[in-house]
Amino acid sequence: MPKQTAKEAIWPVTQLFVLSASILITIFLLKAASDFIVPFLIAVAIAVILAPLFTWLESKRIPKGVSLLAVIVISLIPVILVGGYVAEEAAAFSANYQNIKASFTQSLQHFFAGLSQYGIVVDEAKVDLILQKSNVSAVLRKLAAQANEQFSNFLLIFFMVAFMLMESAHFYNKMEKIAQTYRLDGTVLQELLDKVKSYFSIKVKTSLLTALWVLAILWFYEVPYYYLWAVLAFALNFIPVIGSILAAIPAVAFALVSHGIGTALWVALWYVAVNMVVGNILEPKIMGKGLGLSALVIFLSMTFWGWVFGPAGMILSVPLTMIVQYLFDHYEQTRWIALLLSDYETNTTQGGTDAKNDNETGA
Repeated sequence: MPKQTAKEAIWPVTQLFVLSASILITIFLLKAASDFIVPFLIAVAIAVILAPLFTWLESKRIPKGVSLLAVIVISLIPVILVGGYVAEEAAAFSANYQNIKASFTQSLQHFFAGLSQYGIVVDEAKVDLILQKSNVSAVLRKLAAQANEQFSNFLLIFFMVAFMLMESAHFYNKMEKIAQTYRLDGTVLQELLDKVKSYFSIKVKTSLLTALWVLAILWFYEVPYYYLWAVLAFALNFIPVIGSILAAIPAVAFALVSHGIGTALWVALWYVAVNMVVGNILEPKIMGKGLGLSALVIFLSMTFWGWVFGPAGMILSVPLTMIVQYLFDHYEQTRWIALLLSDYETNTTQGGTDAKNDNETGA
């Protein structure tokens, strides 16, 4: 294969403009159609999570219809059992929000007064300004609003999941056919699908472990609305970087309001311990080689997809970015973008190994 000259290797400015314009148009179209795309993405995520159980039941020679019914029932049982408690606590929380906010402000004032006795003076006006700018409550309210909106789409999502599971047996065959038709790397495409499937499977298990651990902690310390905060911990554990921080804030705040600074500190320390064990020990050990994305890209992708699709985009940011990286990596002209998104150390190691193998083959 002839080497590229410097002139051929550098993109013309017009091509860069066309690429940038195409990406921007695509982004704004996705954002404009988010009301239709988000339920579909949620259905895909749920179908990916339930597909192994559905496949296992089919492997036991259980009819497809019966297997589908069993999977739906099994997945709905915990939702129905926990949903009643969560709905009751959410309604009580909404009704008492103003009183809770006043109690929290009063607790903070008592805390700052206690600090002043030790010579630590805190400017309450600056703290209020920081709390307003951080806007954590707005993020949580937005998450709750989108969750409520998607519950209204429950039937639509339910039917999409059912049809996706029914088609799951033929899905990989279709992917192979697409790869052959459009000359895609079928092996890499299969690896991408397996990686996304593995990611969801691992995150569901670790998020469930996090939620159960948090539920036990909050129940032990008698923190109000502990079912609500445990479910929040489960959902926000899918959001990289800041999800665990957002999940801890309301629980620690309610511990402060209801039991004082001592209990609040213990709850905060337990949240740190849970996230250290689950997020920094279990998940990296189970995921093995990682996601192929740099830490900075994971954080920026969470922000970007959150802007495009809202909280659901934040939860699905990692698999969405992995898919985008694959698409860019497939074409020579956009491979540099895939490299920017990748974990460069892993990419370099793999590239060096491939180069070494090529040289040995050539020799």
